Amino acid sequence: MPYTDRQPTGELLLMGGNERMDERGELLAQLIRMAGGRDARILVCAAASRYPEEVLPDYDERFRELGADRLALFALEDRHASEDPEVLEKLETATAVFFTGGDQFRLTSIVAGTEFSRLMWNRFLNDHLVVAGTSAGATAMGSTMIASSKSHGRVRLADVNVGMGLGYLPDTVIDSHFNERSRINRLLTIFAQNSQILGLGIDENTALRIRPGEPFDVYGTGAVTVLDGRVSYSNAAEAAATQVMALSGVTVHVVPRGFRFDIDRRAFLVPAHD
Repeated sequence: MPYTDRQPTGELLLMGGNERMDERGELLAQLIRMAGGRDARILVCAAASRYPEEVLPDYDERFRELGADRLALFALEDRHASEDPEVLEKLETATAVFFTGGDQFRLTSIVAGTEFSRLMWNRFLNDHLVVAGTSAGATAMGSTMIASSKSHGRVRLADVNVGMGLGYLPDTVIDSHFNERSRINRLLTIFAQNSQILGLGIDENTALRIRPGEPFDVYGTGAVTVLDGRVSYSNAAEAAATQVMALSGVTVHVVPRGFRFDIDRRAFLVPAHD
């Protein structure tokens, strides 16, 4: 996806995974509102999942229960599917695209550089398309992406493998299931190597909404942990891959519901009180 100085017209809704699917779940309902309410046309893509036949029926049922019955559901199991005219036709008329969870590396390897990816970016840029994802579907939206890592890693180069995301948020890395799985070491390892990156760690059953030119809002029961990676010191250039790195100067913001964060200014915003 090309970078551009133009501000996109579309919005992002990024979920940290394990969103509630019962009547108390608000995140999918929020996506429907953003996509046009009763007129929403949602394209659900399970490219990140190895078992789309298990994932897609659940989302089909839940979206319909919430009143969104103009759905198109596709597994997108390989790059050929991302060039399928039927898929592209649905994408051309969709008001929102939603990526399920799974493996973010699988998602980008199937979608990036295809006609699906080019059309989605063009409509996000010019046509107010909502792009949403949960878990791996959210993680893939940063410019930098955690492709894989050890489940109980440290701040070591050997513990985190980094790749390129789809780039809907430049100079940003996104992580999901953040506090539930104690994943702060993954972002710290990335900052040690590249201090211009901003990290967004999204808790489960939590989402952030990004509108063009505005601070992001938080929905759900958790928080978004924002890590400003402009560190004052890192020895990443000298450290061996299996050596714990030294790192200093990371700024951390915890942004729950009701608070906002301005990504462009890297500013934490406290709600106004009457």
